[in-house]
Amino acid sequence: MNRNTRYWVRRILFLVLLGLIGYALYQTVAQDKKNLVEAGEKAPNFELSTLDGKTVKLSDFKGRVILLNFWGTWCEPCRTEMPALQKAYENYHKEDFVVLAVNIAETDVAVSSFADQYGLTFPVLLDRNRDVTRLYQVGPIPSTFFIDKDGKISNKVEGPLHLGQLHQYILPML
Repeated sequence: MNRNTRYWVRRILFLVLLGLIGYALYQTVAQDKKNLVEAGEKAPNFELSTLDGKTVKLSDFKGRVILLNFWGTWCEPCRTEMPALQKAYENYHKEDFVVLAVNIAETDVAVSSFADQYGLTFPVLLDRNRDVTRLYQVGPIPSTFFIDKDGKISNKVEGPLHLGQLHQYILPML
């Protein structure tokens, strides 16, 4: 093969390889977007332990409005938000409303201390292996999913919420 032919063969092989890599990346991104947990979708079921060792499934709360919150004890915005979550729970828990606070991969002692410090009376769940965090594709925390009585996600909010915002999301679903 002469030098000119080898040059073009290499160029074509390089372009084919580049095209295959681009296609593989596109498929990965397209698949990720297809599996996103978004508003309007059915909330994926899961099973986690509570601080007192009970096993809880999301499906246990079917027919209730659920505020599903992902948080960490070290997260300052989470600390700011917790009193508002507790107040919303106190205001609406008799109206088929529940807060499920999913702690992400911290020790039971740290989570228990935090729950005591903030006087949390709603279920605090332990996502020790981050399985549920991955299932819900949680990025920044706090992240909150509002799930209606039919088990569909009505809203997803990234970042802390204050009590007024919580009322705006919760009241239409009750």
